Amino acid sequence: MVIAEDRRMSSRKTSFATTIGDPTENTPLLERKKSTVSVLWQQSTVYRVLLTAFLVSLSFGVTQVPLIYVFGVMTCDEYYQHHDSPPPGLSFDHRCQVHTIEASTARSVALLGTSTTFFGVANLFFTSWTMKAMGVKKALQLTVFFPAVRLAIQNIGVETGSGMGILIVQLSQIITIIGGPVGYLLALNSLATEVVEPAERTATLGRLSGCAMFGMAFGYLAGGLIGDYLGIIWPFRVTLVLFLLSSLYIQLCLPTIHNKVEGKAKTLSSFFDPIKMFAPAKWVLDGGKVRREYGVLLLGIGTFLGVLATSYIPVLLQMYATDIFHFGTSQNGLLISINSLIRGLFLTLAFPLIISGGRKWLDKRSKVAAKNKLTAEESGIPDIPTAPEQVVAGPRPVGGATEPTLPPKPARDSSTKQEDDEENKESFHFDLMFTKYSLVLDGLLTGLATFTTSGWQMYLIAVILPLASGTGSAAKGTILQMCSAEQRQDALSAISLVELMARLASTSVFGLVFSAFAEVGQTHLTFLVNASIAVLGFGILMFARFPPKAARRWVEGEESEVADET
Repeated sequence: MVIAEDRRMSSRKTSFATTIGDPTENTPLLERKKSTVSVLWQQSTVYRVLLTAFLVSLSFGVTQVPLIYVFGVMTCDEYYQHHDSPPPGLSFDHRCQVHTIEASTARSVALLGTSTTFFGVANLFFTSWTMKAMGVKKALQLTVFFPAVRLAIQNIGVETGSGMGILIVQLSQIITIIGGPVGYLLALNSLATEVVEPAERTATLGRLSGCAMFGMAFGYLAGGLIGDYLGIIWPFRVTLVLFLLSSLYIQLCLPTIHNKVEGKAKTLSSFFDPIKMFAPAKWVLDGGKVRREYGVLLLGIGTFLGVLATSYIPVLLQMYATDIFHFGTSQNGLLISINSLIRGLFLTLAFPLIISGGRKWLDKRSKVAAKNKLTAEESGIPDIPTAPEQVVAGPRPVGGATEPTLPPKPARDSSTKQEDDEENKESFHFDLMFTKYSLVLDGLLTGLATFTTSGWQMYLIAVILPLASGTGSAAKGTILQMCSAEQRQDALSAISLVELMARLASTSVFGLVFSAFAEVGQTHLTFLVNASIAVLGFGILMFARFPPKAARRWVEGEESEVADET
């Protein structure tokens, strides 16, 4: 009777546990993990992250066009504080069209761009540090709220006008160290990779870039319209409100991520952790050998060359169209708008489908190859040890002759097993493949611009060039698979730093290249140089690879059986 009662009680407990969803002995651990993820991060969370990219990029874009115009007006006002009247031959309406004013405006804008870039690099390192010290969401809030502070100061500068107004606007850029477009994209990319499944990270990073491009494009358009219809001060006022609303939206609508590295950035040396990502890493192979892997370094170099080749395209298209086909402001505006729109659409809609379809194709191909390959077990041939340390001595036979024993299978230390983390690395080889061959496609498409003979063909080039986009997003997805979970934020910071430095270099490098070819009347050859750099990036990426299968990361201080291999 007692045994029967115990069985009934056990049955009730099992039934009760199943009803309320508690785990039982038969509950698979993987299903529990999957269930937790689906409860925490609904699809709406991803949409909220994408909307954040649109809103914040819109906020950054509104003042881009009016700012240059404002600098011209303030420089003109400063000039006539020291000059009584316009030079002979100029009416009052055209009084600012003086070479001295134009040159001074160009210097002020150049200084603004240089300071913004310098402080943007600092912002990248600062945001990377704050993500580890305070968490991703707080870092994102900082890098979106402080641009509102900067806009409040710029409003004062625009209201002041003249030379003092220019100085106030220039000094306000120091705040970019704490909050700016580079840091906000880094923090948002990090947040996006945490709220999606590992297999969806690369596609989500592409969508995020596309939404940011849409926001920037609408910001350019909105800033010009607001300045024309409401007055030049209003874009700055509207942008201040937009940043405050974006900061409030982030606080209320985005989740808080409790990442593994939060609170670990207590020293200033962690500022430079993104740079350390490019140092060759040691991996212990299945046989015990230690080998250095250069995958991250080669990926960084290839990405640098790819961004160097592609980031100058918008400027190059405008300059070439202006010099060769005599495009005006409206025509150039339409040309770049088409290019940006197609790029945004490609990254948002087509890029995720290409990544998903490519992974399935590569996985299917790998499975077919594995199925056709005759394994040692299927053929009845035993596995032969390949190293002396893999031979395990068996007990000596007792008595007379016995049947020969089969050679023992190689011993495999469980510690050499590569932990799966949450990803299956086999599925992500297509990300690296896409990063490589997108550069080849970019080189081919860019080279086509060399053969343009009429203005309408420039619009065609503007449409087809974005079809090779996605190199940066695919590189981010790839580097996330080459590093540990604790290094993800530093890995994204490292690729973001590479992209930023490539954009800086492209302005000076291709500016010199274009001017050199213009002097000899061969400006179309600039496209060939551009294409060549993209193909060079492909050549370097051909040597990039994931760590070998079944390898694990070398732990500092660990002794290996075999000397390092480089």
